[in-house]
Amino acid sequence: MPYRHRLWIAAVLGLALAIAGVLLRVPHVAAGGPAVGAMPFVDVAAQPMRDPAVPLDVLFVGNSLLGSFTKASGEDTPDMVRHLAALAGRTVNVTQVIHSGYTLRQTWDDGLVADALSGRKRYDFVVLQEYSTQVALHPEATRSTLLDLYAPTFGRALKPGGRVVLFKNWALVDPAPFPSRAAAKAAIDANYAALSAALAVPTQLAPIGDEFEVLIAARGASFLIVPDGKHPNDTAIYLDAVTLYAMLFADSPRHLADLYLPAPVAADVRDLAARALGY
Repeated sequence: MPYRHRLWIAAVLGLALAIAGVLLRVPHVAAGGPAVGAMPFVDVAAQPMRDPAVPLDVLFVGNSLLGSFTKASGEDTPDMVRHLAALAGRTVNVTQVIHSGYTLRQTWDDGLVADALSGRKRYDFVVLQEYSTQVALHPEATRSTLLDLYAPTFGRALKPGGRVVLFKNWALVDPAPFPSRAAAKAAIDANYAALSAALAVPTQLAPIGDEFEVLIAARGASFLIVPDGKHPNDTAIYLDAVTLYAMLFADSPRHLADLYLPAPVAADVRDLAARALGY
């Protein structure tokens, strides 16, 4: 084969491999800049890492945004947090109160969470995930739910030094009644910050929605959200789980297992979560 032909073939193969690499990878955030807007919301990296030999007790309360199952492994977000922790040599004892379509108030009013918050079992963390549009559209309803109903239980339900984690939802593909997804996210940002400040117990915001915006801006909504425009796909559930793992253990998620994702995608998703939390 003539030399010039070999050069042409090598060039084409090199271009094809480069394109494939771009398509597989999610955008990497430059180390010198902020990870996600005004991130980190929680500088987890500044907190002491938890003793890996001590199990964590975590209560997850929410609906299908937290409870959606992956097609790849059949795990929801709490299950995946437990799985990732186990592979990292750590233990999470998970209690779940998840009801599809419910607000936190409905979960309370129907008595589903009463036993979990009775004080018979105490938690290092209580993770609360509100209905998808509730905080953006009806922040006062969530505020009264948290302050009047849930907050009085924290004294008996949380261990000394325990924390509440508010799972910050993402803006939906259809932002109505907001004029844009940016407007919906602005309402989510402001209202979650106010809710976090209103709780008297130590409270952290899990920056899930902020991480979503980075990936959606680069790859489109379908990279994280299923065709219904609301629920997380397998990549999104992995992102949620590695973010929560990092917050619960005060440990960078960069070393966690890829599980079912292609290694380059999983690594960059973990890197985004790490940067969002100050690592």
